[in-house]
Amino acid sequence: MNKQPLITHPVTFDAVLEPGLISGDGLQSVRVIHPDGELAAWTWHHFNAANTDSVLTGTVSIQPFGQPVGLTSVIDRIQWQPALQVIDLIPEVAGTAKLVARFRSLVDQIRHPGLQQLLHDVFALRPLFYNYWSAALEADGEPCSLAEKAIINAELVQWGVGLSSFQRAVGMTFALLRNAGQAWPPEQWSDGEHALHLLRQIDGSMSHLAQGYPEDADVLRELMEHEYRLSLSPLALSTLEHVNHLADTSWLDAHWGGLDGQEPNGPSNLISLDAFRRRRASGSA
Repeated sequence: MNKQPLITHPVTFDAVLEPGLISGDGLQSVRVIHPDGELAAWTWHHFNAANTDSVLTGTVSIQPFGQPVGLTSVIDRIQWQPALQVIDLIPEVAGTAKLVARFRSLVDQIRHPGLQQLLHDVFALRPLFYNYWSAALEADGEPCSLAEKAIINAELVQWGVGLSSFQRAVGMTFALLRNAGQAWPPEQWSDGEHALHLLRQIDGSMSHLAQGYPEDADVLRELMEHEYRLSLSPLALSTLEHVNHLADTSWLDAHWGGLDGQEPNGPSNLISLDAFRRRRASGSA
């Protein structure tokens, strides 16, 4: 994260707060994480994060202190705001800035209030808030960014054809979450399956979704469990086929582009006509 060790004037903003050690003079160190990066500060207002699985959010007022000005940043007021949308606080920093911006845009475009709130709740969990952006997974034998793969697939679903509005919303949500369990270390997957581990971690959020949208919650759960189910409902099966087809087509376009000796020019939501013709010709042969 971008570190901002010094401030030269009082600031107030919304942030994720991570408490640290308490010094001998009674000041507690705090990581203050906000969309532009991270600030190291101190506070007399001691707090503990040990009893919560989610990050702590609040509005903080910070004063510069010491010489030179801002040598130390001191929090003189914390207004806790548990209802803050954590996705809006994920730092846009070097290496992840464009991914975070695309991720926020996707969540904004999910036209389903229950699924949109589910993502805000889920990404408040510490492993996802921190590790989703740095975790790697293996795709087609090659390591790749968990976040980048998920975001590309969700973007394809966003613009895919043949989907109902609900299928588009649940398909985008599923694309963002299907591998998100890998943000936890493998040794924590009690049954060795990251998808099932994630479902256990977000059970409260899924139950909250089911209170307002019981059938929609069932479809999302089916999608998350699809590798371990003997059958799926028609709606879940159709959505899964669309999501997988779009993901496979994205990989094939990149594959064919490489065979042509052309470097991919970044992820695209469009399936090229030339690539389609080559695939069809190859299939005929």
